[in-house]
Amino acid sequence: MEETKRFLAPIYSTSVVQLVIDRISNAIISGELKPGNKLPTEPELASLFQVGRNSVREAVRILIAYGVLEIRRPEGTFVCDDFSAKMINPMLYHIIMQKNEAYHDLVELRKMVENGMMHIVMEKGLSEKEETDLRSRCQNLTQILQTTPEDTDAVLAADIAFHDEIARATHNTLIPIINSLIVELTKESRAETIRKVIKNGDAQYLIDTHMSLMEVLINKDTVNLDQVILDSYFFWKDIYQ
Repeated sequence: MEETKRFLAPIYSTSVVQLVIDRISNAIISGELKPGNKLPTEPELASLFQVGRNSVREAVRILIAYGVLEIRRPEGTFVCDDFSAKMINPMLYHIIMQKNEAYHDLVELRKMVENGMMHIVMEKGLSEKEETDLRSRCQNLTQILQTTPEDTDAVLAADIAFHDEIARATHNTLIPIINSLIVELTKESRAETIRKVIKNGDAQYLIDTHMSLMEVLINKDTVNLDQVILDSYFFWKDIYQ
């Protein structure tokens, strides 16, 4: 048998389930376990960690629920190959349980990510195709808001597609993943904002803010970027207050 890997060394602690979770998670972060790798069976893990099988089973169950591991029957348990929206569930539960305080933190997080994302795009510059695609996304959102604003699902999808376009234009493989996380965390509040804005007869606000975001990006207008982003959050940032 090959030399025992560090993450398979015995575990000695009363917080066994959490330590099993930490051991496997840290192995994935460090690269000792890679996406697509198969884990030893539960009995094998229990023996190698020198912990009870129930603790291993519970730790694996939690990591599966978080989208870190997956069961592929009948092969076994594997490290997930890609980002899963389930990974953000713990953050989402925190926001639900501490809505006002955590939601303020989420507003700041979204601002930081989107501001940084747009700065990177400005530094690298948009290609002709990327500018055309971004204008197309903005035009599609505008058309929906001018013709069928009551279709809030379509408005939300167009809004998300617009921001996804910006994330892709960073040419950074990690940023679309982070953007997807922000989308999942804010999807329901953004939908509620759209419903509120349209009910109040302010659909033009959604058009104007997306147009402004697009223009500062295309023109590399770093001076007005912060204010334009803040303007786009005018209704959303207070939706749960």
